[in-house]
Parts: sequence; C-alpha cells; structure tokens
Amino acid sequence: MIRAHLATFPPRRRILRKVVDAILPQVDHLFVVLNDYDGVPGYLTKDPKITAIIPDRDVKDAGKFWFTPAPDDIVFTIDDDIGFPPDYVARTIAHAEALGWEGNVFGYHGNAWHSAKGWENYLFHQPLDSVRGVSLIGTGTLCARGDAIAPLSAIEPYAGACDIGHGLWIRQQGILPWVLPREEAWLTNDLPHNLWKSSLFVTVHRPKASENLKLLRKFAFDWPHANQNFDDYRPAAV
Repeated sequence: MIRAHLATFPPRRRILRKVVDAILPQVDHLFVVLNDYDGVPGYLTKDPKITAIIPDRDVKDAGKFWFTPAPDDIVFTIDDDIGFPPDYVARTIAHAEALGWEGNVFGYHGNAWHSAKGWENYLFHQPLDSVRGVSLIGTGTLCARGDAIAPLSAIEPYAGACDIGHGLWIRQQGILPWVLPREEAWLTNDLPHNLWKSSLFVTVHRPKASENLKLLRKFAFDWPHANQNFDDYRPAAV
C-alpha cells in the first residue's frame, strides 16, 4: 500500500482541503489526525480512501506517526502547509527505488551538520541537483518503507518538534536520511502569513530551542554520510 500520513489542527482548517486534494489521487490511502477538532469535516468522511480520527489528546505533529503501517508499505508523512505537485508520489518512489529502501529514508527538507561550516540547510522549496546526506530530515516531506517508520511511542515525547524525535529514532536504528533532487518551487511553502504565529515552530520549537539543541547533540553531529552525495558515500567496513 502507498499511504500518506497527515496531522493537523483547527487553525489550518482552510488549507487542509488543498493538501488532501493534492495527495489523495496519488496514494492508496490517506490517514489524517485531527488534533483538537470538535468533529470530522464532512469531505473526510465521504471518501473510502480516507481514514480521519480525532485523537484523545493533542499529539501535534507526532500524529503523522499515529497509524502503524505494514513493513512493506510505502509511507509519506506530509504537512498541511506544503504544496505538493501531481507527480510528487510517483517521482519520489522512483528515486527511492533507484537508490534502495533498505537502511534509508528520503525527503526534500533537511539540515546537514558540517564541522567547519556549521549547518547546511536544504529547504524543500529550493532547488537541489543531487541526492545529499543530511543530519536531520523534515517529516513534512518524508518517504520511507513501513519498516523504517518510527512508532508513535518514540515520537510523541517530542510532539511539536517531531523531526528531532524521528532523527533520534532513525539514528538508533542505523537508518540514513537523504534529501532528493528537485527544481525550485516544485514543492511550495503554502503557509499563509496570518497562520505563522500559530505554527509549531513559533509555539513549541522556538521556546524550547536550547532543549532541542541538547537533543540534536545526541545524534545530529556525527552522521557518517552528512553533506555527501549518495553516489560518493561509502559505509565504513564492519
């Protein structure tokens, strides 16, 4: 099964439908976690390809990991403020299959630590001409096989900054994160300006910046493949 996982909350109600309409035709099933909703919007209940739930607690962005996939499923975790093109799923799977699912996860947004230069940022809406290793991969544009998707129990403690929880988990599993090539604005930042102040970056991540930096130090500064092209990376001999 090709599946997409999305978590959202009421301030994003108006932009939610756009991302649903963009992704649903590209996947076999879409799973939606509606944090703090009073009810499930009607259009989400009418399509058999959609499973939408209101959780018993606010799990924030960790809701992308609420549902457990089968090991051989292909999973896309997505954010509601990104514009996804019609070939997003097919193109991403083609890249992943060419590179190999085993021991890897893929995406379009990431940060790579360089001991001399500091952080190298690969933003999803900016162009990239090669497959690059990163230290932290964004879960808003993540693609992985089901057996490389973290369980909710590993991610929920980092709700609001789930990229960090995900990074910790894949580091423990020995799974390497890679960002994929794309043209400028193939993916777009669709967050309206008036919703910026309610974003998790502002409300959760920024107030915990020092705490998050301590967490990053646990895994982000010693990735063997960071800042390397996929074709150039050679794992150390065991």
